[in-house]
Amino acid sequence: MKNSMQKNDLKKISEISKIIKQSKTFFIAGHVKPDGDSIGSALALKSVLTRIGKKAEVYSSDDVPVYLKFLKGANKIKKSAKKNAVFDCAVILESVNFSRMGDIITPDQAKKIINIDHHALFTNFGAVNYIVPDSSSTAELIFNIAEYMKIKLTKDEAECLYTGILTDTGRFQQLNTTADSHVTAAKLIGSGVSPSYVRNQVYENNSLASVRLLGMALSSMHTACGGKMAYMVLTPDMFRKSGANGDETESVINFTMTVAGVKAGCLFKVIDKNTTKISFRSVKGFDVLKIARKYGGGGHKNAAGCTIDSNFRVSLEKIKKAFSGQMNA
Repeated sequence: MKNSMQKNDLKKISEISKIIKQSKTFFIAGHVKPDGDSIGSALALKSVLTRIGKKAEVYSSDDVPVYLKFLKGANKIKKSAKKNAVFDCAVILESVNFSRMGDIITPDQAKKIINIDHHALFTNFGAVNYIVPDSSSTAELIFNIAEYMKIKLTKDEAECLYTGILTDTGRFQQLNTTADSHVTAAKLIGSGVSPSYVRNQVYENNSLASVRLLGMALSSMHTACGGKMAYMVLTPDMFRKSGANGDETESVINFTMTVAGVKAGCLFKVIDKNTTKISFRSVKGFDVLKIARKYGGGGHKNAAGCTIDSNFRVSLEKIKKAFSGQMNA
């Protein structure tokens, strides 16, 4: 186990290990609009459980993003469980609450619930709540469980977890990247992962439509707050003209942080005339989670998001005002 593991974390992992050994059937799911961490973690966990004689299935209310379909088992993920199904254990990944998965299972359909998350905003809805906000990803936490149980990962399982860490750290470049992230990644590479292959599948396999959308987003970039804030906007018209879909915007916001002098970046995604979704990124020392929480959002100090029930212009002014106040504090 890693030296940085806290005693409380080990206690939680021990409790999870006991539940796994005592249970036979497992429900595994992450949040709606899944990403590399939730899908990679879920698929790796399912494979591990299956190999030790358990019956496990992964569920997702939304489709798996195209860039993750190379992961083994991605084509077997189910939409929802049967209404009368009862599982010995439900493992819920990086969801602030039980409903964050979508309407795919009810709490009374699981005899035990394990809640695994790495977000700063969370609720203890599980029988066991393994929450580590300092962790780079849920994939890192799943790795810790497998290592504690002395389960040697297959190449495919390692690939799933590596994808989770890679995507949630922004290619090991974001502020949530830690020494443990690299230690875990090194061990996964030792299990057969090819970093260049995973990178190519995730980041260098883009559709022409998504590249066109990126170009439009870059053309919309502006700065505010004396050059300390950069923002871009994606509108329904941009999606129509480019031919891209909502799953093809994962890395767009990162370009806001490439502008010199910028402390915080925003991507405004216009849903309709009364709804705007906003993603945030920031440098060390600038907490965007405070702003996201103000509007019912969540995430991490340096990577967060929220939805504002206003049009783009009104939403922009609200965020600019919030950023200005925090930057001048």
